Amino acid sequence: MTNSRVPLMIAAALLAALTGCATSSENGETGAAAPPAADSANKQREHQAQLATCMKGKGFTYHPMVTTPKLPDAIKHEMSGDYQGMRKYREKYGFGFAASFVYPNDGVGRMAWRTKEMDGAGDDPNGKVIAGLPKAQREAYFDAMGACTLQMINKVTGKNMKSMEEVSKAQGEMLKQIIAREIDGDPKLVELAGAFADCLKGKGYRVSSQRPSDIARSTEEPFMQEFGKLGQGKTPTADQARPLLQREIKASLEDLECGKDFYAAYRPKANGVYEKAQFLPGVGMMMATVAS
Repeated sequence: MTNSRVPLMIAAALLAALTGCATSSENGETGAAAPPAADSANKQREHQAQLATCMKGKGFTYHPMVTTPKLPDAIKHEMSGDYQGMRKYREKYGFGFAASFVYPNDGVGRMAWRTKEMDGAGDDPNGKVIAGLPKAQREAYFDAMGACTLQMINKVTGKNMKSMEEVSKAQGEMLKQIIAREIDGDPKLVELAGAFADCLKGKGYRVSSQRPSDIARSTEEPFMQEFGKLGQGKTPTADQARPLLQREIKASLEDLECGKDFYAAYRPKANGVYEKAQFLPGVGMMMATVAS
């Protein structure tokens, strides 16, 4: 199996990130460049058309996607860095983990939003195609998607990568370089992260790293791990997940109070970095977190 779980909404983004948005500096480091909007859109249309043709050849329907699915307003608020918007989200959903089980119909928990897209209830028309397939055909669809995407990436890059896992690793390395330079190397963010860390430690939270990209996830990390254990096996009920949500809410609000100034500077910059890397602003990070 090539990779049965390549999210459809970022399949084209993987291609664009590896073929269209990277530049090399004089010292050979890979960076992010923002191609002209028209040129970027034309490339995406071309890649999406090729993807649809390849999928058709494998017996599946794929709807070319030129625009990315819209984020729910609640998630936009959480990812904005705006204090009031983040507080409104966190007062009900915490970090968004247990809320996926407590408020599944709201569609704004991390797993709930991802599941909504994959089950066909979101804006992605391909999600609806997948939702209508029997389980075995779904697996075949994802295999075909991975194979077609891998074929396209190798064609336009001249590389010979063997799997989507290898593609994801290459993309991850590129993103790591960008984050190190543009986020962790930003003196203002480093200063704000230090103050954020001191406040969290004062409240009894463990901080293992003060790098801006790390401390942004520091308080939520234990809840992510607990959420993963909670979701293993049978899906928990809302009542079973509610105690975790209550602890999430408390921790997320304390995290926000400590990181108020940090998030106001960090979130817009991080969103810009992900956008230049052809990820959905914020959602790429969410997906990586949920999948871990």
